[in-house]
Amino acid sequence: MNKLLRFINLYTLMFLFASSLIFGIEAQIPAADTGYGNTYVTRWADDRMSAFTFSFDDGLKSQYDNARGILNNYNFKGSFFILPPYLTDSLPGIWRYGTWYMFQELANDGHEIGSHTLNHPDLTTLPPGDTSTPNTIHYELYQSLNKIYQKIENNYCISLAYPYGTHNNLVDSISALYYDGARSIGEDPNSWSMSGSEWFGLKSYGVTFDNPRNSINDDLDELNNFEGWIDQSIQNGTWAIQLVHEVVPYSELPGIIDSTYYPIGNEWLSMLCDWIKEKSNNREVWVENMGNVMRYMKERDSYSYNILTQTNSLIEINLTDPLDDVIFNYPLSAYISVPEDWQYVRVEQGTQFKIIETVYLDSITAVLADIVPDGGVIKLMKSGPSYISEEEHLPDNFILHQNYPNPFNPLTAIRFHLYDNGYTTLKIYDITGREICTLVSEELSAGDYKFNFNAEGLASGIYVYVLSMNGNYLSRKMTLLK
Repeated sequence: MNKLLRFINLYTLMFLFASSLIFGIEAQIPAADTGYGNTYVTRWADDRMSAFTFSFDDGLKSQYDNARGILNNYNFKGSFFILPPYLTDSLPGIWRYGTWYMFQELANDGHEIGSHTLNHPDLTTLPPGDTSTPNTIHYELYQSLNKIYQKIENNYCISLAYPYGTHNNLVDSISALYYDGARSIGEDPNSWSMSGSEWFGLKSYGVTFDNPRNSINDDLDELNNFEGWIDQSIQNGTWAIQLVHEVVPYSELPGIIDSTYYPIGNEWLSMLCDWIKEKSNNREVWVENMGNVMRYMKERDSYSYNILTQTNSLIEINLTDPLDDVIFNYPLSAYISVPEDWQYVRVEQGTQFKIIETVYLDSITAVLADIVPDGGVIKLMKSGPSYISEEEHLPDNFILHQNYPNPFNPLTAIRFHLYDNGYTTLKIYDITGREICTLVSEELSAGDYKFNFNAEGLASGIYVYVLSMNGNYLSRKMTLLK
Protein backbone atom coordinates (compact mmCIF):
# COMPACT_ATOMS: atom_id res chain seq x y z
CA MET A 1 0.00 0.00 0.00
CA ASN A 2 2.85 2.43 0.84
CA LYS A 3 4.50 1.86 -2.53
CA LEU A 4 1.17 2.43 -4.25
CA LEU A 5 0.66 5.75 -2.46
CA ARG A 6 4.23 6.72 -3.32
CA PHE A 7 3.52 5.98 -6.96
CA ILE A 8 0.33 8.03 -6.82
CA ASN A 9 2.25 10.99 -5.32
CA LEU A 10 4.85 10.85 -8.08
CA TYR A 11 2.14 10.42 -10.72
CA THR A 12 0.38 13.50 -9.36
CA LEU A 13 3.63 15.44 -9.57
CA MET A 14 4.19 14.31 -13.15
CA PHE A 15 0.66 15.36 -14.02
CA LEU A 16 1.18 18.80 -12.50
CA PHE A 17 4.41 19.28 -14.40
CA ALA A 18 3.00 17.95 -17.65
CA SER A 19 -0.20 19.97 -17.29
CA SER A 20 1.73 23.16 -16.67
CA LEU A 21 3.95 22.55 -19.67
CA ILE A 22 1.25 21.41 -22.09
CA PHE A 23 -1.99 23.02 -20.96
CA GLY A 24 -0.84 25.81 -18.64
CA ILE A 25 -3.45 24.87 -16.01
CA GLU A 26 -1.26 25.38 -12.88
CA ALA A 27 -1.83 28.99 -11.84
CA GLN A 28 1.50 29.35 -10.04
CA ILE A 29 3.63 28.08 -12.94
CA PRO A 30 4.17 30.72 -15.64
CA ALA A 31 4.14 29.80 -19.30
CA ALA A 32 7.63 29.22 -20.71
CA ASP A 33 9.33 28.00 -23.87
CA THR A 34 11.67 25.49 -22.24
CA GLY A 35 9.66 24.44 -19.19
CA TYR A 36 12.78 24.67 -16.99
CA GLY A 37 12.20 26.01 -13.50
CA ASN A 38 8.64 24.82 -13.00
CA THR A 39 8.32 24.32 -9.24
CA TYR A 40 6.09 22.06 -7.16
CA VAL A 41 6.29 22.15 -3.34
CA THR A 42 5.66 18.74 -1.77
CA ARG A 43 2.93 18.07 0.78
CA TRP A 44 5.43 17.23 3.52
CA ALA A 45 9.14 18.00 3.87
CA ASP A 46 11.50 15.88 1.77
CA ASP A 47 8.41 14.51 -0.02
CA ARG A 48 7.58 12.24 2.92
CA MET A 49 4.16 10.59 2.96
CA SER A 50 3.02 11.93 6.36
CA ALA A 51 4.11 13.91 9.42
CA PHE A 52 4.51 12.98 13.09
CA THR A 53 5.19 15.05 16.23
CA PHE A 54 6.25 14.04 19.74
CA SER A 55 4.68 16.51 22.20
CA PHE A 56 5.15 16.68 25.97
CA ASP A 57 3.07 18.61 28.52
CA ASP A 58 3.73 20.42 31.82
CA GLY A 59 7.53 20.87 31.80
CA LEU A 60 8.41 17.84 33.90
CA LYS A 61 11.92 16.93 35.03
CA SER A 62 11.59 13.41 33.63
CA GLN A 63 11.21 14.85 30.14
CA TYR A 64 14.70 16.31 30.41
CA ASP A 65 16.20 13.34 32.25
CA ASN A 66 14.74 10.65 29.99
CA ALA A 67 12.87 11.80 26.88
CA ARG A 68 15.59 14.23 25.82
CA GLY A 69 18.32 11.61 25.50
CA ILE A 70 16.06 9.15 23.71
CA LEU A 71 14.86 11.67 21.12
CA ASN A 72 18.36 13.09 20.61
CA ASN A 73 19.74 9.62 19.94
CA TYR A 74 17.41 9.39 16.95
CA ASN A 75 17.79 13.06 15.96
CA PHE A 76 14.06 13.56 16.52
CA LYS A 77 12.84 17.02 17.57
CA GLY A 78 9.83 17.29 19.88
CA SER A 79 7.57 20.01 21.33
CA PHE A 80 7.64 20.66 25.09
CA PHE A 81 4.76 22.71 26.52
CA ILE A 82 5.67 24.29 29.84
CA LEU A 83 3.97 26.07 32.78
CA PRO A 84 6.38 28.97 33.56
CA PRO A 85 5.54 29.53 37.27
CA TYR A 86 6.31 25.87 38.03
CA LEU A 87 9.85 25.93 36.63
CA THR A 88 12.60 26.95 39.06
CA ASP A 89 16.11 28.27 38.54
CA SER A 90 17.66 25.32 40.38
CA LEU A 91 16.88 22.00 42.06
CA PRO A 92 15.14 20.90 44.17
CA GLY A 93 12.22 22.13 42.15
CA ILE A 94 8.46 22.10 42.61
CA TRP A 95 7.01 18.57 42.78
CA ARG A 96 8.23 16.79 39.62
CA TYR A 97 8.60 19.93 37.48
CA GLY A 98 11.95 20.81 35.92
CA THR A 99 14.16 23.88 35.86
CA TRP A 100 14.58 26.66 33.32
CA TYR A 101 18.08 25.40 32.56
CA MET A 102 16.67 22.03 31.50
CA PHE A 103 14.31 23.55 28.97
CA GLN A 104 16.91 26.00 27.73
CA GLU A 105 19.08 22.96 26.98
CA LEU A 106 16.17 21.29 25.18
CA ALA A 107 15.79 24.45 23.08
CA ASN A 108 19.53 24.37 22.36
CA ASP A 109 19.09 20.81 21.10
CA GLY A 110 16.55 22.08 18.55
CA HIS A 111 13.38 21.08 20.39
CA GLU A 112 10.44 23.46 20.53
CA ILE A 113 9.45 25.11 23.83
CA GLY A 114 5.76 25.98 23.70
CA SER A 115 3.19 27.41 26.12
CA HIS A 116 0.79 25.41 28.29
CA THR A 117 -0.57 28.71 29.75
CA LEU A 118 0.57 30.22 33.03
CA ASN A 119 -1.35 28.23 35.66
CA HIS A 120 -3.05 25.40 33.73
CA PRO A 121 -6.68 26.59 34.09
CA ASP A 122 -9.61 25.43 31.98
CA LEU A 123 -9.61 28.45 29.68
CA THR A 124 -13.29 27.98 28.83
CA THR A 125 -14.20 28.89 32.44
CA LEU A 126 -12.38 32.25 32.43
CA PRO A 127 -13.55 35.69 31.26
CA PRO A 128 -11.62 37.36 28.41
CA GLY A 129 -10.06 40.01 30.69
CA ASP A 130 -6.77 41.63 29.69
CA THR A 131 -3.04 40.98 29.93
CA SER A 132 -2.70 42.53 33.41
CA THR A 133 -5.72 40.93 35.11
CA PRO A 134 -5.08 37.48 36.65
CA ASN A 135 -7.53 34.63 36.13
CA THR A 136 -8.48 35.79 32.64
CA ILE A 137 -7.80 34.27 29.22
CA HIS A 138 -5.63 37.16 27.99
CA TYR A 139 -3.53 37.08 31.15
CA GLU A 140 -2.91 33.32 31.03
CA LEU A 141 -1.89 33.35 27.38
CA TYR A 142 0.15 36.55 27.27
CA GLN A 143 2.00 36.22 30.58
CA SER A 144 3.07 32.64 29.80
CA LEU A 145 4.37 33.73 26.40
CA ASN A 146 6.16 36.72 27.91
CA LYS A 147 7.91 34.59 30.54
CA ILE A 148 9.06 32.06 27.95
CA TYR A 149 10.63 34.81 25.85
CA GLN A 150 12.44 36.09 28.95
CA LYS A 151 13.84 32.70 29.91
CA ILE A 152 14.34 30.65 26.73
CA GLU A 153 16.83 31.98 24.22
CA ASN A 154 16.75 31.18 20.49
CA ASN A 155 13.12 30.09 20.67
CA TYR A 156 10.10 31.62 18.92
CA CYS A 157 7.07 30.50 20.92
CA ILE A 158 4.31 30.08 18.34
CA SER A 159 2.56 26.97 19.74
CA LEU A 160 0.04 26.57 22.56
CA ALA A 161 -1.32 23.43 24.26
CA TYR A 162 -4.72 23.95 25.87
CA PRO A 163 -4.90 22.75 29.50
CA TYR A 164 -7.13 19.65 29.63
CA GLY A 165 -7.51 20.04 25.85
CA THR A 166 -10.59 22.25 26.34
CA HIS A 167 -11.34 25.27 24.17
CA ASN A 168 -14.19 27.11 22.46
CA ASN A 169 -14.61 29.84 19.85
CA LEU A 170 -13.77 32.61 22.32
CA VAL A 171 -10.63 30.84 23.54
CA ASP A 172 -9.59 30.14 19.96
CA SER A 173 -10.03 33.75 18.85
CA ILE A 174 -7.97 35.13 21.76
CA SER A 175 -5.29 32.43 21.34
CA ALA A 176 -4.89 33.53 17.72
CA LEU A 177 -3.71 36.94 18.94
CA TYR A 178 -0.62 35.40 20.56
CA TYR A 179 0.07 32.06 18.84
CA ASP A 180 0.00 30.53 15.36
CA GLY A 181 -1.65 27.29 16.42
CA ALA A 182 -2.97 25.42 19.44
CA ARG A 183 -3.18 21.74 20.34
CA SER A 184 -6.18 20.06 21.91
CA ILE A 185 -6.98 16.36 22.37
CA GLY A 186 -8.47 13.90 19.90
CA GLU A 187 -7.66 10.56 18.33
CA ASP A 188 -7.99 11.64 14.70
CA PRO A 189 -4.74 12.81 13.08
CA ASN A 190 -4.72 16.29 11.56
CA SER A 191 -5.40 17.10 7.93
CA TRP A 192 -2.50 17.86 5.62
CA SER A 193 -3.96 21.31 4.92
CA MET A 194 -5.77 23.70 7.27
CA SER A 195 -6.94 27.29 7.49
CA GLY A 196 -8.43 29.81 9.91
CA SER A 197 -9.73 28.42 13.19
CA GLU A 198 -8.63 24.88 12.27
CA TRP A 199 -5.15 25.81 13.48
CA PHE A 200 -6.57 26.21 16.97
CA GLY A 201 -8.07 22.76 17.20
CA LEU A 202 -5.09 20.54 16.42
CA LYS A 203 -5.64 17.01 17.73
CA SER A 204 -3.18 15.01 19.83
CA TYR A 205 -3.47 11.43 21.03
CA GLY A 206 -2.21 10.11 24.36
CA VAL A 207 -1.82 6.36 24.85
CA THR A 208 -3.73 4.77 27.75
CA PHE A 209 -2.36 1.61 29.35
CA ASP A 210 -3.98 -1.39 31.04
CA ASN A 211 -2.66 -2.71 34.37
CA PRO A 212 -0.50 -4.45 35.39
CA ARG A 213 2.51 -2.53 34.11
CA ASN A 214 5.46 -4.32 35.65
CA SER A 215 7.63 -4.49 32.51
CA ILE A 216 7.75 -3.52 28.85
CA ASN A 217 6.04 -6.82 28.01
CA ASP A 218 2.87 -5.60 29.74
CA ASP A 219 2.75 -2.56 27.44
CA LEU A 220 3.53 -4.21 24.11
CA ASP A 221 -0.11 -4.41 23.06
CA GLU A 222 -0.47 -0.63 23.50
CA LEU A 223 2.76 -0.15 21.53
CA ASN A 224 1.44 -2.25 18.67
CA ASN A 225 -1.86 -0.39 18.68
CA PHE A 226 -0.14 2.99 18.65
CA GLU A 227 2.11 1.96 15.79
CA GLY A 228 -1.01 0.89 13.94
CA TRP A 229 -2.49 4.34 14.56
CA ILE A 230 0.60 5.98 13.05
CA ASP A 231 0.50 3.55 10.13
CA GLN A 232 -3.06 4.64 9.37
CA SER A 233 -1.93 8.26 9.41
CA ILE A 234 0.84 7.35 6.95
CA GLN A 235 -1.69 5.72 4.62
CA ASN A 236 -3.88 8.84 4.75
CA GLY A 237 -1.01 11.32 4.38
CA THR A 238 -1.97 13.15 7.58
CA TRP A 239 -0.20 14.67 10.61
CA ALA A 240 -0.23 12.61 13.82
CA ILE A 241 0.66 14.22 17.17
CA GLN A 242 1.45 12.15 20.26
CA LEU A 243 0.62 13.56 23.71
CA VAL A 244 2.99 12.52 26.54
CA HIS A 245 3.49 13.57 30.17
CA GLU A 246 5.93 11.58 32.32
CA VAL A 247 8.72 9.48 30.77
CA VAL A 248 10.46 7.20 33.30
CA PRO A 249 12.17 3.81 33.52
CA TYR A 250 9.76 0.95 34.29
CA SER A 251 11.35 0.64 37.73
CA GLU A 252 9.92 4.08 38.60
CA LEU A 253 6.42 3.52 37.24
CA PRO A 254 4.86 2.35 40.55
CA GLY A 255 5.49 5.76 42.10
CA ILE A 256 3.43 7.64 39.49
CA ILE A 257 1.13 4.95 38.09
CA ASP A 258 -1.94 6.54 39.70
CA SER A 259 -1.38 9.90 38.01
CA THR A 260 -4.21 11.38 35.97
CA TYR A 261 -2.23 10.91 32.77
CA TYR A 262 -0.51 7.67 31.89
CA PRO A 263 3.31 7.78 32.06
CA ILE A 264 5.32 5.94 29.44
CA GLY A 265 8.45 3.89 30.03
CA ASN A 266 11.88 4.75 28.64
CA GLU A 267 12.04 1.34 27.04
CA TRP A 268 8.60 1.80 25.45
CA LEU A 269 9.58 5.18 23.99
CA SER A 270 12.86 3.76 22.67
CA MET A 271 11.04 0.91 20.94
CA LEU A 272 8.59 3.39 19.40
CA CYS A 273 11.47 5.54 18.18
CA ASP A 274 13.15 2.48 16.63
CA TRP A 275 9.96 1.76 14.69
CA ILE A 276 9.44 5.39 13.63
CA LYS A 277 13.09 5.68 12.58
CA GLU A 278 12.61 2.79 10.17
CA LYS A 279 9.52 4.48 8.76
CA SER A 280 11.49 7.72 8.42
CA ASN A 281 14.36 5.96 6.65
CA ASN A 282 11.78 4.56 4.22
CA ARG A 283 10.52 8.13 3.63
CA GLU A 284 7.09 7.25 4.99
CA VAL A 285 7.02 9.81 7.79
CA TRP A 286 8.54 13.21 8.53
CA VAL A 287 9.30 13.67 12.24
CA GLU A 288 9.36 17.31 13.35
CA ASN A 289 8.17 19.52 16.18
CA MET A 290 4.74 21.13 16.07
CA GLY A 291 5.96 24.66 15.36
CA ASN A 292 8.04 23.63 12.36
CA VAL A 293 5.26 21.49 10.90
CA MET A 294 2.96 24.51 11.15
CA ARG A 295 5.60 26.70 9.52
CA TYR A 296 5.98 24.29 6.63
CA MET A 297 2.24 23.92 6.06
CA LYS A 298 1.51 27.65 6.16
CA GLU A 299 4.41 28.46 3.86
CA ARG A 300 3.47 25.64 1.49
CA ASP A 301 -0.15 26.79 1.23
CA SER A 302 0.70 30.44 0.55
CA TYR A 303 3.82 30.44 -1.64
CA SER A 304 4.14 31.80 -5.16
CA TYR A 305 7.13 31.92 -7.47
CA ASN A 306 8.50 33.52 -10.60
CA ILE A 307 11.04 32.15 -13.05
CA LEU A 308 13.64 34.87 -13.61
CA THR A 309 16.10 33.05 -15.87
CA GLN A 310 15.43 29.94 -17.93
CA THR A 311 18.31 28.61 -20.06
CA ASN A 312 20.21 25.37 -20.62
CA SER A 313 23.00 26.60 -18.32
CA LEU A 314 21.22 28.63 -15.62
CA ILE A 315 17.81 28.66 -13.97
CA GLU A 316 16.87 31.40 -11.49
CA ILE A 317 13.69 31.40 -9.42
CA ASN A 318 12.24 33.73 -6.81
CA LEU A 319 9.90 32.02 -4.32
CA THR A 320 7.96 34.15 -1.83
CA ASP A 321 5.11 34.06 0.66
CA PRO A 322 3.16 36.78 2.51
CA LEU A 323 4.19 35.55 5.99
CA ASP A 324 6.50 37.10 8.60
CA ASP A 325 10.02 36.12 7.51
CA VAL A 326 11.39 36.30 11.05
CA ILE A 327 9.18 33.38 12.11
CA PHE A 328 8.29 31.66 8.85
CA ASN A 329 11.66 30.70 7.43
CA TYR A 330 11.47 26.90 7.37
CA PRO A 331 12.80 25.38 4.11
CA LEU A 332 10.16 24.08 1.69
CA SER A 333 10.92 20.91 -0.30
CA ALA A 334 10.25 21.51 -3.97
CA TYR A 335 10.66 19.60 -7.22
CA ILE A 336 12.12 21.90 -9.88
CA SER A 337 12.27 20.87 -13.55
CA VAL A 338 15.71 21.11 -15.19
CA PRO A 339 17.26 20.17 -18.58
CA GLU A 340 17.30 16.42 -19.15
CA ASP A 341 21.10 16.24 -19.50
CA TRP A 342 21.63 17.58 -15.95
CA GLN A 343 22.55 14.61 -13.75
CA TYR A 344 23.79 16.73 -10.83
CA VAL A 345 22.55 20.21 -9.98
CA ARG A 346 24.15 22.91 -7.88
CA VAL A 347 21.33 24.66 -6.02
CA GLU A 348 22.23 28.02 -4.46
CA GLN A 349 20.24 30.36 -2.24
CA GLY A 350 21.97 33.20 -0.42
CA THR A 351 25.32 31.94 0.86
CA GLN A 352 24.25 28.29 0.92
CA PHE A 353 24.50 25.69 -1.81
CA LYS A 354 24.09 21.97 -2.23
CA ILE A 355 24.89 19.47 -4.98
CA ILE A 356 21.82 17.29 -5.68
CA GLU A 357 21.30 14.38 -8.05
CA THR A 358 18.31 14.65 -10.38
CA VAL A 359 15.35 12.29 -10.54
CA TYR A 360 13.32 11.26 -13.58
CA LEU A 361 9.54 11.55 -13.46
CA ASP A 362 8.11 10.16 -16.68
CA SER A 363 9.60 12.47 -19.34
CA ILE A 364 10.58 15.20 -16.88
CA THR A 365 13.97 15.66 -15.21
CA ALA A 366 13.72 17.34 -11.83
CA VAL A 367 15.65 18.02 -8.65
CA LEU A 368 14.21 17.92 -5.12
CA ALA A 369 15.61 20.99 -3.33
CA ASP A 370 15.04 22.80 -0.04
CA ILE A 371 14.05 26.44 -0.53
CA VAL A 372 13.49 29.12 2.10
CA PRO A 373 10.63 31.46 1.09
CA ASP A 374 11.90 35.05 0.72
CA GLY A 375 15.41 33.73 1.32
CA GLY A 376 16.79 35.16 -1.90
CA VAL A 377 16.99 34.10 -5.53
CA ILE A 378 17.38 30.35 -6.11
CA LYS A 379 20.03 29.55 -8.72
CA LEU A 380 20.34 26.12 -10.37
CA MET A 381 23.31 25.12 -12.53
CA LYS A 382 24.57 21.88 -14.00
CA SER A 383 27.25 20.32 -11.80
CA GLY A 384 29.25 17.21 -11.03
CA PRO A 385 29.01 15.13 -7.82
CA SER A 386 29.82 16.97 -4.58
CA TYR A 387 33.23 16.51 -3.00
CA ILE A 388 31.83 15.47 0.34
CA SER A 389 28.40 13.97 0.96
CA GLU A 390 26.73 12.76 4.12
CA GLU A 391 27.00 9.03 4.65
CA GLU A 392 23.73 7.17 4.30
CA HIS A 393 24.72 4.34 6.65
CA LEU A 394 24.50 4.79 10.40
CA PRO A 395 27.45 3.31 12.35
CA ASP A 396 26.26 1.18 15.24
CA ASN A 397 28.94 2.37 17.68
CA PHE A 398 28.18 6.12 17.75
CA ILE A 399 25.64 8.81 16.91
CA LEU A 400 26.58 12.19 15.44
CA HIS A 401 24.06 15.01 15.98
CA GLN A 402 23.46 18.07 13.83
CA ASN A 403 25.42 21.05 15.15
CA TYR A 404 23.51 23.81 16.95
CA PRO A 405 22.95 26.58 16.17
CA ASN A 406 22.98 26.08 12.42
CA PRO A 407 23.49 28.39 10.57
CA PHE A 408 26.00 29.86 13.06
CA ASN A 409 28.34 32.84 13.52
CA PRO A 410 30.99 32.21 14.71
CA LEU A 411 30.31 29.65 17.49
CA THR A 412 28.47 26.36 17.28
CA ALA A 413 28.35 23.15 19.32
CA ILE A 414 28.84 19.63 17.97
CA ARG A 415 27.45 16.77 20.04
CA PHE A 416 27.88 13.03 19.66
CA HIS A 417 27.27 9.84 21.64
CA LEU A 418 29.67 6.89 21.81
CA TYR A 419 28.33 3.45 22.65
CA ASP A 420 31.84 1.96 22.93
CA ASN A 421 35.30 3.01 24.04
CA GLY A 422 37.73 3.79 21.24
CA TYR A 423 40.10 6.17 19.51
CA THR A 424 37.97 9.02 18.19
CA THR A 425 38.59 11.94 15.87
CA LEU A 426 36.37 14.92 15.07
CA LYS A 427 37.61 17.05 12.19
CA ILE A 428 36.32 20.08 10.28
CA TYR A 429 36.65 20.41 6.49
CA ASP A 430 35.61 23.02 3.95
CA ILE A 431 33.37 21.99 1.06
CA THR A 432 36.38 21.18 -1.16
CA GLY A 433 37.66 18.63 1.34
CA ARG A 434 40.50 20.76 2.79
CA GLU A 435 40.97 20.10 6.50
CA ILE A 436 40.33 23.17 8.66
CA CYS A 437 41.05 21.84 12.13
CA THR A 438 40.88 18.83 14.47
CA LEU A 439 38.61 19.18 17.48
CA VAL A 440 39.17 15.67 18.89
CA SER A 441 41.95 13.12 18.44
CA GLU A 442 42.14 10.85 21.47
CA GLU A 443 40.86 7.73 23.20
CA LEU A 444 37.35 8.35 24.53
CA SER A 445 35.04 6.32 26.76
CA ALA A 446 31.40 5.56 25.96
CA GLY A 447 29.10 8.51 26.74
CA ASP A 448 27.81 11.88 25.54
CA TYR A 449 30.21 14.56 24.31
CA LYS A 450 29.95 18.19 23.26
CA PHE A 451 32.68 20.22 21.56
CA ASN A 452 32.53 23.86 20.51
CA PHE A 453 33.76 25.05 17.14
CA ASN A 454 34.86 28.67 16.68
CA ALA A 455 34.85 29.74 13.02
CA GLU A 456 36.36 33.17 13.68
CA GLY A 457 38.37 34.21 10.64
CA LEU A 458 36.71 31.75 8.25
CA ALA A 459 34.60 32.81 5.29
CA SER A 460 30.85 32.24 5.10
CA GLY A 461 29.88 28.98 3.46
CA ILE A 462 29.30 25.26 3.89
CA TYR A 463 31.64 23.26 6.14
CA VAL A 464 31.67 19.56 6.96
CA TYR A 465 32.45 17.90 10.28
CA VAL A 466 33.47 14.24 10.31
CA LEU A 467 33.38 11.92 13.33
CA SER A 468 35.52 8.78 13.05
CA MET A 469 35.88 5.85 15.46
CA ASN A 470 37.23 2.32 15.01
CA GLY A 471 37.06 2.46 11.23
CA ASN A 472 33.55 3.94 11.04
CA TYR A 473 32.82 7.55 10.20
CA LEU A 474 29.89 9.89 9.67
CA SER A 475 29.79 13.42 8.32
CA ARG A 476 27.33 16.29 8.51
CA LYS A 477 27.23 19.73 6.88
CA MET A 478 26.97 23.05 8.71
CA THR A 479 26.61 26.62 7.48
CA LEU A 480 28.69 29.59 8.61
CA LEU A 481 26.63 32.71 7.91
CA LYS A 482 28.22 36.11 8.63
